[in-house]
Amino acid sequence: MREKYTTTKHLCVLPVALGSFIVIVLVLYSGCVSLTNAYVSDKVLTDGWYEDIANRDSGTQFLGFERWVSSTYTTNDTEYPAFLTVMTMKTLVVMDNEELQGKIRDIINVTIPQTISINDSTKQTGGRYILRAHQTMYTVYDGVDIQANISKNVKIIGEAWNCQTSGTSIVCIGVAYITNMVENTSVEQTTNWKKIVMDDIGSVERYTGTTGLIANVICH
Repeated sequence: MREKYTTTKHLCVLPVALGSFIVIVLVLYSGCVSLTNAYVSDKVLTDGWYEDIANRDSGTQFLGFERWVSSTYTTNDTEYPAFLTVMTMKTLVVMDNEELQGKIRDIINVTIPQTISINDSTKQTGGRYILRAHQTMYTVYDGVDIQANISKNVKIIGEAWNCQTSGTSIVCIGVAYITNMVENTSVEQTTNWKKIVMDDIGSVERYTGTTGLIANVICH
């Protein structure tokens, strides 16, 4: 009976000791998760584009095991406003393509103004190579801002990729008004949209140029 009692006691103590060990590891590790913040190269922040420092943001979840940071870039063009948000995420397990596509949609839903209605029937998807040979996937939508009962046409892009070097996932959300927000006109102007999406081979809607914002995001 004595031997049985001793064995049972040890078995009861084992889960408690193991649980305590796991908690200690979680606490220690959660403070050690480093994150390399992706950003748009200063060389291409031209034509009135700049980082809106007031909109920098960051956060953690899952006991600090997962972290994210975001930076937002905008233009001083009040007639055709536009912005690009670059979010960097570090997760326990690197996201696969399906998860990245889900993140694109999730972040679009919380990033774009509530007045913008997305037309899902205009959805276009594709992939390309950007700075430092990262392979991305993107989704492009048309939208309408119905604010003040005056419809304004908007272009939206969500683009994502994994950076193996930094161990992070990057999601970029770009929004550009292509009709005038000040004057009541239907004339379209795509200068800021082109600035967001263009690359050297015109992968997105054939907009070609070497100073595109997303194409020049540095993530490692």
